[in-house]
Amino acid sequence: MQEFNHVQQRSFVHFVTGAPRLPPGGLAALNPKLTVVRKPLSNNSFDLDLPSVMTCANYLKLPPYPTKEIMRQKILYAIMEGQGSFHLS
Repeated sequence: MQEFNHVQQRSFVHFVTGAPRLPPGGLAALNPKLTVVRKPLSNNSFDLDLPSVMTCANYLKLPPYPTKEIMRQKILYAIMEGQGSFHLS
């Protein structure tokens, strides 16, 4: 996340928490705390799987991407293209 620009960071926070900004105190002040877990692949290929979240629990589910760059691309795609979407996962 530190490699994201300001707009991308704000979009990431909104994607994960459902809130437009962090509370005073930043990530450390989130309640519940931000949790990142491994998401099982749905089709045995990371190419189609995107990160998903449970915003009420500040819970980020990431597939096991093979590289940091692929993970970065998939996160950015999810936060930019998924704005305004709601899906059960």
